[in-house]
Amino acid sequence: MKLIILGSGGSVSIPRPFCNCENCSKARKKGIPWARTGPSIFMEEESILFDTPEEIRMQIEREKIKKIKHVFYTHWHPDHTQGLRIFEHIYFSHPDKPKKELVNVYIPENAFSDFEKFCSSIFFPEKKGYIKINKIQDRVPIKIGTTSITPLDFKRKDRVRYGYLIEQNGIRTVYAPCSVFDISLDEYYQNLDLVLMEIGWFGNTKERRAKLPKGHAWHDHISFEENLEIIKKIRPQRTILVHIDGTRHLNSDANHDFLLKQAKKYKGFNIDIAYDGMKIEL
Repeated sequence: MKLIILGSGGSVSIPRPFCNCENCSKARKKGIPWARTGPSIFMEEESILFDTPEEIRMQIEREKIKKIKHVFYTHWHPDHTQGLRIFEHIYFSHPDKPKKELVNVYIPENAFSDFEKFCSSIFFPEKKGYIKINKIQDRVPIKIGTTSITPLDFKRKDRVRYGYLIEQNGIRTVYAPCSVFDISLDEYYQNLDLVLMEIGWFGNTKERRAKLPKGHAWHDHISFEENLEIIKKIRPQRTILVHIDGTRHLNSDANHDFLLKQAKKYKGFNIDIAYDGMKIEL
């Protein structure tokens, strides 16, 4: 299994436009790994893409990706979908391409109404004949060549969010980039070789939440401490933390060196920090 982390950022990329803080300035000057683009990964076998952030065209160019056949969406949020014009680029890169080669797009059944309501633009490329949208069911695997992709509803009470179990030749990887707070862990999260999971916010969870105003996002967004508890429960062979959000660009956790130091504190858990262009072979 060969994976590329195309974008390791979160809802906001870093550097942030017009910001000259220490972290944004460093990211602007040094580039990767301090600079991060929107969340997405690519599986080389079968040419499978997960999510299309705003920067997806540039990510594809940067990694010299030749073909995309399948795209799986985790949820409708703009940082995961607003590069969907990539389908038009793909289609017109081969004007004489037969319709049988349309990109297969997969949207989980439980998330479909969210896409209809909040991201209706996804249906435009289907009307134009660029893609074929497939509605997929929770925990029902999709077979693509030698690879099996199983959508995993996190089963949150307040919103619909998905990750995916990727299986190939006995290797098991879960991609859960966003909104894993209050995730329902079942047998699909056991015996994993790799977990790609959002990093969460740093600090003492109870103390910081107690001081937050009502309605603050961190009340229902996972902390780094809570992520560690998930890792302890499922015990994957390796964990790579993704979705490193530029909204925290003024804090130390926007600095790649700081994040690496935090990961090294937990040697027994084999935790690493994602960066754009990171290549993984299992």
